[in-house]
Amino acid sequence: MPSQSIQLVKVIADIAIALEFTDESLINPDVAIEMQESIAGTLQSLDELNREDIADAFVRISAFYNGEVADYVRSLPTNYGIK
Repeated sequence: MPSQSIQLVKVIADIAIALEFTDESLINPDVAIEMQESIAGTLQSLDELNREDIADAFVRISAFYNGEVADYVRSLPTNYGIK
């Protein structure tokens, strides 16, 4: 996967992290869920090869994070229904 694609997957992960871990007083939980579902739907609409590439990229970029956040990023392919 080209480095620009890895960067785009990292952007998706960073958005997902913000939606998941930001305090409810700052982000409406219903809006956060709707946004996560929108991301999942878009990723699920990709062809199988692209879904696999993106799922693998999430696992690879999880190394940029620590602890619970790294675990969360590794879980994104399953959470988004692309693996």
